[in-house]
Amino acid sequence: TAKRWAMILFSILGAALIGGGIILLLAHNWEELTRPMRAVISVTPLALAAGAGAGLLWTQRPGTAWREGVGTFQTLAIGVAIALIAQTYHLGGRFDEFMLTWSLLALPVAYLLGATVPALLYLVGITVWTGAAAFYEAERLVYFPLLGLALPYLWLTSRANRYHPRPVWFAWGLAVTVCIGTGLAASRVCGQLEAWPMLFGGLFALLFLVGARWWGEASASWQRPLQNVGALGAVGLTLVLSFGDAWSKPSWGYYWGPSAMRGVVWELAVGAIFPVAAIALWVRSWTRRAWSEVMIGAVPALAVIGWVSAVSDATFIGAALFNLYLFTLGIGTLVIGLRQRRLGVVNAGMVVLAAVILCRFFDSDLGFLLKGIAFIIVGAGFLGTNWVLWRQKEAARS
Repeated sequence: TAKRWAMILFSILGAALIGGGIILLLAHNWEELTRPMRAVISVTPLALAAGAGAGLLWTQRPGTAWREGVGTFQTLAIGVAIALIAQTYHLGGRFDEFMLTWSLLALPVAYLLGATVPALLYLVGITVWTGAAAFYEAERLVYFPLLGLALPYLWLTSRANRYHPRPVWFAWGLAVTVCIGTGLAASRVCGQLEAWPMLFGGLFALLFLVGARWWGEASASWQRPLQNVGALGAVGLTLVLSFGDAWSKPSWGYYWGPSAMRGVVWELAVGAIFPVAAIALWVRSWTRRAWSEVMIGAVPALAVIGWVSAVSDATFIGAALFNLYLFTLGIGTLVIGLRQRRLGVVNAGMVVLAAVILCRFFDSDLGFLLKGIAFIIVGAGFLGTNWVLWRQKEAARS
């Protein structure tokens, strides 16, 4: 209910405000305090939060608002205690080390209290750590084992009801952060080897296909986190890959020593997991005749063909393939929406067709007159299709 969710949000906000207020109060006279006093003050919020969490576990209080509020406060208190103790005793250390330590200590809070906000903060923390550790190439791939530590939380919270807000919101955070973290972890493969079409094509398709199997019967759009992120990412990626300039030849001319070459091999091996897994699920989608999955799942296979062609100096093949794919995707989505009389699906197909048509017009040397006519035709198509479907729905109701 709305009242219940308001209580949860206010408890999370209250915990965050209390933590911020404590930090501001301490900062006012911090320099005048002795080191022992600073140490005691630094760990006091953490001790209070740990005591509150232990009380929840002892009484087995099931309230989501209590668990989320205490979990948020305890997670923030862990970070504050680490930072203040390190500053008080001049322990030094790098920012990436601080983020990794904070994240690993906060993850058990999510599991013990069953709180989603600490789990989301963990996902954000390991993503920030991966970006901060970008200069330490051997460490970046640790992002994926760290990500694996959080996946059991999704399974635990979704056992009773996978459409409950707790697993759904965690899946939203997972889908968004994994897209960012993957790019940071495999930055060399994305940059020097120009393998990012295969990497992200496989990732977006895998998100969509897994989401379609796990949340395929969701009644609302917000309950389809992996499908939404995967579909939007796949369509956005294909629009970029429909331009010929996106297909740069991989830079094999870099000099890499033995250790650097091992890192490249590892990044390629990890990056290959996404397209391989996505293509395996895509093949099963053909046997199940799940046409929406077939259309989105084709992206990694086309990306592999385009990348291999780019290695052979045939960069135009990838752009041609994805232009054809976009037209097929738009028309297929439009047909499915018209058959099912679903206005949202029809509009999605129209958006894809409009996007590819407009991209090709802006990519060409046509004058403003023809481009203006194209805008008018596309807009008229939107209005006409929506008007026809609206009339059909009104006739069905009457």
